Amino acid sequence: MTRLAEVVTLYDTNASDIPGMLCQSADSIEAETDENDRTKAMMGAQMTHDGAIAIYGWGSVDRFTAIGILQAAVAKLCDVVEEHRV
Repeated sequence: MTRLAEVVTLYDTNASDIPGMLCQSADSIEAETDENDRTKAMMGAQMTHDGAIAIYGWGSVDRFTAIGILQAAVAKLCDVVEEHRV
């Protein structure tokens, strides 16, 4: 049997539920206990229906850290896609 495509779930909750996803992130951060594995910085990118982009940073974030975090996130997303490529 030929496998045409594989469905990959990238989110534990409904990704279209933005407040729910933010709550899930907050719960994850709040549950952290190991001092060496605590969240240092967090980035968010917002895009409206008309295409406007806003970048948000929380924690220890300056311009260069923000660029690094966003670039690392892009690389990680590309790795996830590559791992699930048929």
